[in-house]
Amino acid sequence: MALTYRELPNGWSVASVNRRETDYLYQEIFLDQTYQMGRELTTEQPVIFDVGANIGLFSLYAADRWPDSQIFAFEPAPAVYEALEENLRALKNISLFRVALGEQTEGREFSFYPGYTMMSGFDADPDADRALVRSFIENKATHIAEPARRAVLVDSATRLLEGKFKQQKFPVRVQRLADVATVHGVDRIDLLKVDVEGAELEVLRGVGEALWPNIDQVVVEVSDREGRLMTISELLTRHGMDIEIRQAPEYEGTELFMVFAWRSRKERARTDSVPMGR
Repeated sequence: MALTYRELPNGWSVASVNRRETDYLYQEIFLDQTYQMGRELTTEQPVIFDVGANIGLFSLYAADRWPDSQIFAFEPAPAVYEALEENLRALKNISLFRVALGEQTEGREFSFYPGYTMMSGFDADPDADRALVRSFIENKATHIAEPARRAVLVDSATRLLEGKFKQQKFPVRVQRLADVATVHGVDRIDLLKVDVEGAELEVLRGVGEALWPNIDQVVVEVSDREGRLMTISELLTRHGMDIEIRQAPEYEGTELFMVFAWRSRKERARTDSVPMGR
């Protein structure tokens, strides 16, 4: 896929795979600040893991907000990784990985939507994914005051989604987050962001028991299929984190939620006194 370049409202020019996706991601990350939980990081030199980096807009946001951060960005889809690499190559203290993260080291088949890259994943379901986006459009339409404009947006959904969920399948490498951390000498993560379209539980299960006490904040997009939201909430709580679950108004009535988790002050003080084991 040929890359194009898109000028963002803040004046930055970024490599882009799909224009509409880039605009959506900019709105989500920079304007709506979807991944911000309202709690400041405890250091000006945070270690940040961007799991499901897509073209790298969250990593760009993080690098701009915390100039001395160390960022690890993961994106398995080759065409999207190319844009990620182009967008982040000028940043210092950043490591890029063309792999997926999961519960175990293995090779898996990845379902890629060239027309809707940010919904690609191991758990891809064209019918369910199309229905999710349609619900998003319909929910957005409810905030439009003029009935005529509202009807136009809803009616255009079919046209906008036409052909977007045609799949390409290819093998990708999967690694455990714990193994990546060990190889690269990472003994703490200040912010773990996970947006992997249904594989979020596997990513969290691959963190490893030794690293969990040294993770300060987690933000994860959860597709609540088969009780996944409760399972992830219980996993985070079990590892000593307080949690908050949110659902954006535009995703009301869908399976999509954001889970924010942070280590309480008491728990942080306790874990600060315990060295990480290997």
